[in-house]
Amino acid sequence: MMRKLFSFKCVVLVMLLVTPMVMKAQLSDDDIRVRNRINEAVMGVYNKALDKDPSDYNTRFARANQLYYNGEYDKAIEDAKMVIAAIPNKEKELRYDSYMLLATLYDAKAEYQNELEALRQALLLNENSMPTIDMLAKASYKVGDLTAAERNYAIILRDNPLSYDAMYGMAQIEVSRNNYEKAAGYVDRAVELFTAEPQVYINRSNVLMMMEQYEPAAQDLISALSVGTDSNDALNALVEMSDTHYDAVMDALANSYDKAPRVGTFYYVRAMIAMRHQHYGQALKDLKSIILNNLYDYHSIYYYAAKCQHELTQWDDALSNINKAIALAPDEMDYYALKADIIQYRGRGNNFDDAIAVLNEALAKNLSNTAVLLTKARILLKQHKDNDAVSCVNSALMANSSNPEALLLRGWINKYRLNMSALALADFEKVVLSGSDMYSLKGFALHEIGRDEEARAWAKQIIQDGILPGGLTYYYAAALMSDIGTDEDAKMAVEYLRSALANGYGSLYEMNINEDPYVNLKLLRRYPEFKTILDQNQTNFQERR
Repeated sequence: MMRKLFSFKCVVLVMLLVTPMVMKAQLSDDDIRVRNRINEAVMGVYNKALDKDPSDYNTRFARANQLYYNGEYDKAIEDAKMVIAAIPNKEKELRYDSYMLLATLYDAKAEYQNELEALRQALLLNENSMPTIDMLAKASYKVGDLTAAERNYAIILRDNPLSYDAMYGMAQIEVSRNNYEKAAGYVDRAVELFTAEPQVYINRSNVLMMMEQYEPAAQDLISALSVGTDSNDALNALVEMSDTHYDAVMDALANSYDKAPRVGTFYYVRAMIAMRHQHYGQALKDLKSIILNNLYDYHSIYYYAAKCQHELTQWDDALSNINKAIALAPDEMDYYALKADIIQYRGRGNNFDDAIAVLNEALAKNLSNTAVLLTKARILLKQHKDNDAVSCVNSALMANSSNPEALLLRGWINKYRLNMSALALADFEKVVLSGSDMYSLKGFALHEIGRDEEARAWAKQIIQDGILPGGLTYYYAAALMSDIGTDEDAKMAVEYLRSALANGYGSLYEMNINEDPYVNLKLLRRYPEFKTILDQNQTNFQERR
């Protein structure tokens, strides 16, 4: 199931190539390993020097900064305090820098009263420091001292009347006082002065969000995308906003491409957000617009279109698009996994040999791709080639020994096909210990080892923690409760299903077809309410704007 889930993170690198937006590339595993080695070497130098001379406050200050960079805030605070205690009074500049570092660390920990005290000490050392006054204004606002925040922002604006950051701070204060018109005046002026600066649109969007004006807020984030060369902040804010105000974001994006129908970015971002929320019909409509209007000819466009068509059980069209994607990018392993799924369900849903051939083609290029290996394992299970299926799962686990999807699948095979209950139990217990979020699949493992009350609690927790537009957490909970299977659990599963569809969950494949372990609705389909609920929500599975 997890390989079928869509994460917005995966589109960031793609958008470097298919849109005018410039985004920061994610670090590769090799980059992370190199960075970690460098960090270990640097910390080793600092630690060795301080072991030799604990009173070396310059080295300790440098180590505190490195610890801050590493995210080790408590250790950094300890070092910063030791530096402040050891610095001679004559070294006023380093003492100031140390208080500013301490304030920054407290801010990172949301300890705002401690931050304010550190900033007051810094200001005693440099009373005209605008960075200190700026941090004082922000920290005062965070603790609810609007008067102090306003006073400090006013100082900044006297020094620099064009500071759009201070205008934004003033606007936040006025919203908190319910002075909406005055708040709008500050952020509108910032936009008028800096029309090519993405941050002013992001700032105004935040103020509009505070005023509950969600569609204009989304429109400002889209404007930030349009004017900026580095659009990560605006894109991330737009995606985050879609989690709580989905319709406003989608309407704003539709308005944007109505006004500029040849700008593919708007279609693409809208499609990616729709897929993030399992609104596959809506995403497909925008992806088709890109393809039909020749806005982009990039492999991911065809892949995502095929993905949507797979979820909507449009097998022939899905096959056509995935073939185009593979022709353009023959080394993308996930594409072969999707193609195999499409092929096996075309026709009567038993084209197993053709699907296996596609996966073997991929494995000839990359023997350790998890998506390909687990797809092959599931197809082998349908052919009752259980030992071969376990071999595939084992290969996947060699690449990632804690993959919950692979562990659960191997546990299922051992328990239900190979009668190796002890091996199955070990895998289920490892899943239970590996995490608690939705993607950990912990609830399904808890059920398999007989801890059903904890499994039910997990279902409730993922709903509480989850993103509701799209209803994915409700879908997971419905699948789990139908697996547990008591009458009460079945009733709850039906209600969870109702909520999933009410939130727009749009995979017809998961509703009607998928029976792969784990996650599926196979047991829930036997209840008469299932068809009724599905019939009431057919628009979820249709292409729509």
